[in-house]
Amino acid sequence: MTNPLHPGLGEIVTAQGGRYLTDYGYEIGEHGDERATADRVAYLLGLPRSSRTAPNVEGQRDD
Repeated sequence: MTNPLHPGLGEIVTAQGGRYLTDYGYEIGEHGDERATADRVAYLLGLPRSSRTAPNVEGQRDD
C-alpha cells in the first residue's frame, strides 16, 4: 500500500496464520477485522482518518 500523496511512502502487508503483518513483522490486524486493519495501515502511511482517535503501536486505540 502506498500514500497517494507521497508514492515513495508505502507499507507491505501480508497475511499469515490469520494475522496481517507488515514487512517488518509487526502484527497490524487479524482476519475478519479488515476495516480496523486498513485504518491502522492508513495511520502508518499518514493518511487522513475518519475516526477521531488513532491506533497506538499495538493497534489499540488511544482514547
